[in-house]
Amino acid sequence: MRTYSINLHGRVKNFDLPKNRPLVPLYEAVVNSLHAIDERRKSDPSFTNGRIDIHVVRSTQLSIDDKELQPIESFEIIDNGIGFNEQNMQAFMESDSAYKADFGGKGVGRFSWLKAFSSVSISSTYFEEGVHQKREFVFSLSNQNIDDTLTEIEAKDCITIVKLNSCKAEYKKELVKQLSTIAMRIMQHFLVYFLDDNCPKISIRDDNETVLLNQLFNEKVETEANTEEFTLGEHKFSLLNVKIEDRAFLGNRLYLCANNRLVDSINLEAHIVDLDGQIFEKNGFWYVGILTSKYFDDSVDMNRLSFNIPDTGTNLLTDVSLEMIMNQSCKCIEKYLEEFLSPITTEKKGYIEKFVASAAPQYRHLLKYMADDIAHIKPKLTDDKLEDELYIIKRKFDKSSKKEQQKLLSETDDTQMSPQDYEVYFQQQIKRISDANSAALAEYVTHRKIIIELLAKGLRRQDDGKFNRENYLHSLIYPMRTTSDDTDYESHNLWLIDEKLSYCSFISSDVYFDNDPKQERTDILMLDSPVAVSEHRNDGTVFDTIIIFELKRPMRDDYTNEKNPISQLYSYVRKIRNHEAKDRYHRTINVNESTKYYLYAICDITLKLLPFIDQNGFAKTPDNLGYYNFNKPYNAYFEILSYDKILNDAKKRNRVLFDKLGL
Repeated sequence: MRTYSINLHGRVKNFDLPKNRPLVPLYEAVVNSLHAIDERRKSDPSFTNGRIDIHVVRSTQLSIDDKELQPIESFEIIDNGIGFNEQNMQAFMESDSAYKADFGGKGVGRFSWLKAFSSVSISSTYFEEGVHQKREFVFSLSNQNIDDTLTEIEAKDCITIVKLNSCKAEYKKELVKQLSTIAMRIMQHFLVYFLDDNCPKISIRDDNETVLLNQLFNEKVETEANTEEFTLGEHKFSLLNVKIEDRAFLGNRLYLCANNRLVDSINLEAHIVDLDGQIFEKNGFWYVGILTSKYFDDSVDMNRLSFNIPDTGTNLLTDVSLEMIMNQSCKCIEKYLEEFLSPITTEKKGYIEKFVASAAPQYRHLLKYMADDIAHIKPKLTDDKLEDELYIIKRKFDKSSKKEQQKLLSETDDTQMSPQDYEVYFQQQIKRISDANSAALAEYVTHRKIIIELLAKGLRRQDDGKFNRENYLHSLIYPMRTTSDDTDYESHNLWLIDEKLSYCSFISSDVYFDNDPKQERTDILMLDSPVAVSEHRNDGTVFDTIIIFELKRPMRDDYTNEKNPISQLYSYVRKIRNHEAKDRYHRTINVNESTKYYLYAICDITLKLLPFIDQNGFAKTPDNLGYYNFNKPYNAYFEILSYDKILNDAKKRNRVLFDKLGL
């Protein structure tokens, strides 16, 4: 009977094995088999047919769907290596054993077995002192002692069977079921071994399928004599470029390996901008870089899941960080993949330029001034994602431009700068500012084009045969239930009617007089004064100009004497002239006899509206799309604007801008 000199429960408890890495115990068993085969080769040069067979044991419970793969319960790993001879058994009983240090072994891998599996059964036949011996024992947390039995037997070969029994529930749910997937992951993990011509024959099977991993490697992996060496500080690194010709591999990776074993897998698509799934779609392979170094061998952590290397910067022990290693590796990889990445880069550039020209001209200047940032946009983005990236770059440009402008102003006092140098610098900065302003104008003009298209769409009859309610058009012109105190300039589109309307002192939209729902409310009310008005207007302010809009649903034709836009607008004027109207802040809207009123009825001119137009003496506008009148007693200029007139006039006023931008 043998006893561990450590607390086995504590050692396993402290072993760090993430739940999403349930195959690590299998990897540890396979690497033990590889080491055992290497050890047998060294002791017996005639031994050349090393092999490792992995048997996947599935649950015997019946599933609802007969075609569904059963979960994996256990793994059996069978090899013909040197076996659990007395020397290996003593090393097995010693935690953190240095016995396999020459192989890069840390002496702790077997603890991962008990982290994810209930127990491990081991049966090993080995040859020692001229006879075959068979050793059997169970490794589990239920017994600190190991009772190994040793029997002399007749045998033709050395065979070791390690069975990882009953995967624990928390790891089992993360364990993939497909045999082909497990085979691919084993091949990835031991890729460096498969590159060696002396790699043992490795297979994996369940009751229905067998996969030969060496054959899988030969079919799916293309290797060439293209190893590249580079040095960082005092450390040398070797990068082997590999092509994986299997769609299921899914990703371009950099493998950081220590002692011929995978320790960390880096997603290269997060580090090399134009490297993505297109390289497989266009060329039929995924890229894998295998990076090895004695620096990695010496720095791998005890559990072989990461490196004791700083992510960035340096520390007292090393002047090389993972960031430095990644940067240099990516330079080498980009050089190797240049012929494959170049078409992707060119295609991406063309797509961005086309998108900017046709849909986002406000970013056109970035193509010139922020070319490096544009180049770092990932390929194959959706239009929305691309615009998000361009917006971020624009923010960076604006911030940089502001600093440059401040620098330009400060350097006007620099007596050391010659007039010639200053003129060159000045012209460069002015050109940069001018291009940015042109882009901002392009963005605004593009916005106008969209608003005009929305207006045209809102005037069409809907599928149900009805027209949009006035709310749609009202909100398009000015947000409802708001005032100019809480609405910025870019949130309304009063320019659809008249550019000058944006500059009134106060605007309210769909707000009741005195903020009282029992009173009337104008669709849009504008107050203007010949003097500047502060945020909190003083009592007694008299407004020089009052502008009121009344909007009606397109093609409305149910007007009466009491309910028609002409009568409604005049009733608002009377209420204001009689000092009965208060704004939303409960302040009286003060006017006098000289206050001018501009009244706008926005509606389609239908048959039932025409009699009221005639009764009030309106005249047609020159384009025959509207009517106008001046009411002298009220000092009120009145226009009836049809939706067709508003749409046509807006198109005419902005046409030259649209043409300039190619919209």
